[in-house]
Amino acid sequence: MIQDLTPRRMKLPAGRARAVLLAGAALGLVFLTTAALRVKHSLAGTPVGTITVARARFVREVVASGVLKAVRATPIIAPPEVERAQKVAFLARDGAPVKAGEVVIRFDPQEAEREAADGRDDLASARGKIEKAEAEGGKTKKSLSLERDLAREELDRARTFELKDPELYSRHQILESTLDRDLQEKKAGTAEMRLATSDKLGAAGVALGEVEADKASLRLRQAEKSLRALTIEAPHDGFFVLVRGWSGETTYLGDTLWPGEKVAEIPDLGELEARAYALEADAAGLKSGLSARLVIEGRPGETHAAKVGSVQPVARPRDRGSPVKFFETTLSLERTDVATMRPGQKIEATIALEELADAIAVPRGALFEKDGRRIVYCRRDGRFVPVAVAVGPNSVSRVVITNGLGPGDVIALRDPQESALRLFGRTEGGAAPSETSR
Repeated sequence: MIQDLTPRRMKLPAGRARAVLLAGAALGLVFLTTAALRVKHSLAGTPVGTITVARARFVREVVASGVLKAVRATPIIAPPEVERAQKVAFLARDGAPVKAGEVVIRFDPQEAEREAADGRDDLASARGKIEKAEAEGGKTKKSLSLERDLAREELDRARTFELKDPELYSRHQILESTLDRDLQEKKAGTAEMRLATSDKLGAAGVALGEVEADKASLRLRQAEKSLRALTIEAPHDGFFVLVRGWSGETTYLGDTLWPGEKVAEIPDLGELEARAYALEADAAGLKSGLSARLVIEGRPGETHAAKVGSVQPVARPRDRGSPVKFFETTLSLERTDVATMRPGQKIEATIALEELADAIAVPRGALFEKDGRRIVYCRRDGRFVPVAVAVGPNSVSRVVITNGLGPGDVIALRDPQESALRLFGRTEGGAAPSETSR
C-alpha cells in the first residue's frame, strides 16, 4: 500500500483569516499615509534655490566680433593696365607706417620677363616670315613677268607673220599659222593669270606674317607693361593696412593678384568704424540704429560707444566649407581715439537688440512646461505650487514674463517636486532614482 507523503496546506479558521486580512490592510493604510505625509512634507520643506521676482531693465544682446577699418581710405590695387595675373614677391608689413613713394608691393618679374622674351622671339620670327614671303613673292613675280613678256613677244611675232594669203600659201600652212597664233594667245593669257595669282599669294603670305607680328607685338607690349608695373608705391604718407576678405584672410607672399584687385589701403585715421560679424542664430532683430558697446582686443578696460550703421541682408559663412553663417555689420563709432585706435585691430561688440525699461524677467531654468503650458513654481503658504505664466521676449539666460507673476513673488529655480521625490527616494532606498527609472 502506497502512502501519500505530499504536504497538505494548513487551513485556518474563518475568523482567524479575516483578522489577518484586516491587520494587513491596516498596516498598508498606515504605510501609504506615512508616505503621503513624507512627500507632502518634502514638497513643502525640501531645500530648493529660489529667486524673488522684481521689475527691472531687460536687454537682449548679441556679441559680434570683427576689426576696425577706416571710413575713408586710399585703395592699393593691382595694376589694371597689366591685363594679366601677377604673383606677389614682396609685401609691406600690415599696419606699417609708409612714406609717399615708398614701395609697398613688388611682383615677381620671372613670368613677365619670360613672356617678354617669348614676345621678342615671336616678333622676330613673324618679321622673318614677312621678309621670306616678300622675297619669294618678288622672285616668283620676276620669273612670271619674264615668262609673260616672252609669251607676249611670241604672240606679236605670231600675229605679225601669220600666213593668210591663200594664193601664196597652202591651206595647210595657213591653218598651221592660225593655230600657232591661237597657242601664243593662250600662253600669254595663262602667263598673265599666273602672275596675278602669284601677286595675291604673295600678298596673303605677307598679311599672315603681319598678323603674327601684331600678335607678338601685343604680347610683347603686355609683358613690357608688366615689367614697368612690377612695383606699387604709396601715394601718400600713412599706415599700410592689408584688406581682409570675407573669410578674414589677407594677401600673402606668393599669392596671385588679378588686374584691379584690391590688396590694401592707406586709411584716414581721423575717422574709423568697425566691421563685425554676428552669429545668424543670435541676431534676430539686428538692424540699423541699434546701440552697441565696443571693446578693442588688448585694451579690456576701455569701452567705446557705437551704433549699428548697416547690416548685410543675407547671412554668409566666414570660413570656407563651414555651415555656420554670420551677418556682416558696420558699426559707427561715436568717437575715434587717434592715439589708441588703428585699422585692423580686432574688436568685440555687444549690440542691444531689444530693451525693456520695466519688465519681469526670470532665469530660463525657472520656467517649465507641463501639459502644454508654461509654468513656474511659486511659493504660496509655505509650499511651491505651479502657476501658469505667459512669456514674452527672451535672451540666452532670461525670459520675460508678461502675465502670471508679480513683484515680490518667490519662485523655484528648479522643479521642487522632482527634488522632493529624489530626497524621498534617498531616504527610503538609500539612493535617488535614476533618469531611466523616472
